[in-house]
Amino acid sequence: MKSFARFRLDPVNQCLWRRSEAEHEERVLLAPKAFSVLTYLVDHAGRLVTHDELLNAVWSSRVVEPQTVKKHMVEVRTALGDRPKNSLFIETLPRRGYRFIAPVSESVDADPIVSSRAAPNALVGRGAALEELHEAWQHTAGGERQIVFITGEPGIGKSALAEVFREQAALTGNSVRIAYGQCIETYGNKEAYGPILEALGRLCRGPRAEPIIKILFAEAPTWVTQLPALLTRENREILHREIVGATRERMLRELGEALESITAETPLLLVLEDLQWADDSSVDLIASLARRRSPAKFMLIATCRSIELCAPSIRALIPDLLVHRLCHKVALTRLRETEVEEYLTGRSPSGPPPAGLSALVHRHCEGNPLFMVVALEHMRKRGLLINLGGRWELQTPLAEIEFEVPDDLRHMIEAQLERVSGQEQNALELASVAGPSFSATLFNGAAAIEGRDLEDLYEELSRRHHIVKWVGRQVFPDGSGAERYEFVHALYRQVLYDRQLQGRRAKLHRLIGERLATLHARDIEEVVPELAYHFEQAAEWPRAIEYLQCAADIAGRRYAHQQADAMLTRALELVINLPDALRMRTEQQLLALLAARRRAEWDVRVIETLECLVAHAADCGLIDIQARALVDLSSFLSLISAERCLEVVQRALRLSAQQEPAMRTRTRTACAFRRLSVCGWSAYDALEFREGLVELGKHHGLPAGVADLVDESFIRLTCGEYREARKVALEARARLLELGANPNSRIEYEIGSALAAFALIFLGEWDEALKEYGAAIVSAERNANYHYLQWLLAQKSWLHLQAMDFKGALAICESALSLTRNSALLAGPDWPTGFPRQVRNVLICSALASVAVGDYARALEDFSTLNREMDRQTVFFDWYWRMPAASGMTELWLATGDRDRAQQEAGRFLEISRATADRHWQGLAWEVNSRVALEERDLPRARDCIANALSTLQGFDSPLAAWRVNATAARIDEESGNLAAARWHRDFSRVTILRLANSLPEQEPLRESFLSAPAVAGILNGQR
Repeated sequence: MKSFARFRLDPVNQCLWRRSEAEHEERVLLAPKAFSVLTYLVDHAGRLVTHDELLNAVWSSRVVEPQTVKKHMVEVRTALGDRPKNSLFIETLPRRGYRFIAPVSESVDADPIVSSRAAPNALVGRGAALEELHEAWQHTAGGERQIVFITGEPGIGKSALAEVFREQAALTGNSVRIAYGQCIETYGNKEAYGPILEALGRLCRGPRAEPIIKILFAEAPTWVTQLPALLTRENREILHREIVGATRERMLRELGEALESITAETPLLLVLEDLQWADDSSVDLIASLARRRSPAKFMLIATCRSIELCAPSIRALIPDLLVHRLCHKVALTRLRETEVEEYLTGRSPSGPPPAGLSALVHRHCEGNPLFMVVALEHMRKRGLLINLGGRWELQTPLAEIEFEVPDDLRHMIEAQLERVSGQEQNALELASVAGPSFSATLFNGAAAIEGRDLEDLYEELSRRHHIVKWVGRQVFPDGSGAERYEFVHALYRQVLYDRQLQGRRAKLHRLIGERLATLHARDIEEVVPELAYHFEQAAEWPRAIEYLQCAADIAGRRYAHQQADAMLTRALELVINLPDALRMRTEQQLLALLAARRRAEWDVRVIETLECLVAHAADCGLIDIQARALVDLSSFLSLISAERCLEVVQRALRLSAQQEPAMRTRTRTACAFRRLSVCGWSAYDALEFREGLVELGKHHGLPAGVADLVDESFIRLTCGEYREARKVALEARARLLELGANPNSRIEYEIGSALAAFALIFLGEWDEALKEYGAAIVSAERNANYHYLQWLLAQKSWLHLQAMDFKGALAICESALSLTRNSALLAGPDWPTGFPRQVRNVLICSALASVAVGDYARALEDFSTLNREMDRQTVFFDWYWRMPAASGMTELWLATGDRDRAQQEAGRFLEISRATADRHWQGLAWEVNSRVALEERDLPRARDCIANALSTLQGFDSPLAAWRVNATAARIDEESGNLAAARWHRDFSRVTILRLANSLPEQEPLRESFLSAPAVAGILNGQR
């Protein structure tokens, strides 16, 4: 802040402070333009500021008369107690301009940090409430976060209390950061985290913003991406890669952690106004901040109307936080008559107010402070009451005054508006359509006000503190600027808005929407929710729907999926107003977007959304869209029910007969994979899938999409083509890391990453697999992505199984199974523990590890649960996982000495594996059958089985199977007396074991667990 003589310029509160003889500071009121003139002169102290320069700086592109500058210069000099001749502050240089000549010093405090200053308390009846706030602030200074809700009816003084406390917070003796956010009433089209981002934007501006920006980049990258002013092309790409797969939970956690770092030394006061209009994402953030336990010098004050008048999310939040003692509620009540008397006395320093006046005012306003102020203003304007020489005097008997004063607040405001000129009423009605805050430039082409410039009119109204107030200067993306104003209370706006005919309001909404779109053409996202609101109120349905789609996209990028869903749903409700042709096209587009978003969030409502899209496409004769929707529906259903999936596949295939060749090939290619995924391996389906992709690329110019690549990776993995499977999965992942990638392809990114790491296990590249799982798990945990995390943990457990770390595998399985209790995994009422595939993978690993550690009862329980669920409802790739399940069951019966069951299960394992193209599992199936034969003392069969195992693996790189098959072959050859062959197989097994072990660094615990396992150590030591 800049100081000169006894004055200080306050850019935070846009005012001038003057230090009195008693060293107390008092605020000097200046009109917005006068303040801007003074600020510019002080910023350029010591040099000439020409008339043209001052006009360009303060009035921008507007044309104003020279007398306008002189008028404001007179106001500035009056405020400073200066004179044109022998000036102490502003020197006039005739026909050239002005020069600020007083010495100027820069104080240590700058926006957004405010230091200890004096602030007058003009409130009455709010002493106890202020005490509560100050007590909470003391706890804040000690590192104890505080969440405070100031509640009460409209006009009760919530904002006034917050404003006074905000000023007094600077009196605590130490620097404090203060940020402010306003919740906007827009009938549902609310910007996700709107008031929070507004507050963060304020904190990230000014000379003291750099430390905050660094903290946000380091600890809250998901929030940095929502603040375009902080982004460059380079850091945008880096952040995009860093936040891939992020979730709502990650955003909440990151800002909580960042605020703790920001407030480590300097307290932060965040004020959110009108929380009753907050978006659900902001409400979620408040709940998250309240529940954090780490120390923070952070205080949040939120004003909101009485809880019963708030949105459902607020009605649920405040009582819950109060019950758990995580917040304070300051409920403001109406003023008593003695407090009305105190208010009147404070404005009548020369003597007490007339007898009976306090009772009259209290009776009419019933203790509502806003009503009281408006009533007194009404009396003064009508000449019923005057303040002469600091003393109230009645001009009319009290009985007549009582008859003259309207008896409710809305009528009182109407009466107050009647005292405003017709031009001013017209300007205020325009402003009420724009919203709670506005600038005159919005009304170009809409205002029919002659004789006086519209912005000067608003400035004059704000000078008188009537109805609107100045809140700062707004700069638009094209570099132009305008003064910004807001209504002193929402009730003024509501009265002005309601008094206009609907047709006039609709016309103004359209004009304001068009003007907003023009002003923000370079940065349209900044005003998308406002545009959606204005065009909906204007009944401009196509544009309203367009901007609702944009708003949903923005909400999705902020991981506010509930709001994105609500916006798309609202857009769907509006399509009924469109002409038939446009309605059909728009509805299918919206349904497709909604389905993609719900699928990305594992939301089972995607099923009904896709069914709606199918029905809509059928009604419109859109065969390709209908088929595509059925294919997408079959994909999601494959995770839930093979039977339902196949039924949808058949519907898609029937439709494909009516498609053009390219689209028919695409449909049938997708259906081939879907059949293979739920029915079991089919060489025919695999061939049709692969040939379909080739045909689409070569003959139709349609290269494989990301989903196609993921499907291809699955097929290659189940064929044992591990290197190729990894390559294709990495290609899919790389595409999704590019800027501009489809944000609804998160599932494909996760599957691609998991498949790429899983292939490394089979390839024997365990260290690389560990690194990829480690990074992916950290990302999933950071993102609170529990579906992905459970899948990753199951796969990591599989790696520990192969490395003979059975206890470690069990511990990982326990962590994975514990996630099923997390509400984020609840897929729906029919699937209370999440999607079956993830849970089944964990059960397989748990059962296999339990067999290895000798916990046969648990192993049997897990296997029984697994088989029962697979038999009850087949899902995605169950047929593949039946092979390791059958292998584990065979090992269980061998370990417990039940040879008959072992033989039966081994036979089933062999039958299942031979129905696939997976040579890894076929080799292991023959190997375990040879060991069962040895237990039965059937050496000829053992030799036949192991010969088949060796033949199956010949020319096939499968180190996990190879070391086991060759170890068993060595044992059988020894028992057959073929020692040379036994040595060769043992050596081959030893080399393969060392290959696996050497893929891990020396210090890796898994290496030691693998090499020390009895089965492995026996081979290395030359034992049977």
